[in-house]
Amino acid sequence: MRAPLGLIYTILVDGRPVVALEATGREAVELCREEWFRTELCALSSNGEPLCRIGSKLQARVAVEEERTSYQEASKEVQASDDILLVYLVELDDL
Repeated sequence: MRAPLGLIYTILVDGRPVVALEATGREAVELCREEWFRTELCALSSNGEPLCRIGSKLQARVAVEEERTSYQEASKEVQASDDILLVYLVELDDL
């Protein structure tokens, strides 16, 4: 089992909790600025609506208990990796 990186953070898109990840505060904030991440969010949808739009505001905050639990449950189902585990807190549409 790998050592924890930091806390569990939630990425908000226009105020809506969308993704949980384990990171430091700085890493979570930097992820919100990454173009590849925004592109990925814009390509995904939930209930027919894109998770993110070009002008959407992305913010990071410490996850609340329900979001931490969702992250921890999902992390049990994946093998250890150096990749960032992004746990979507919304139901994604089929691609």
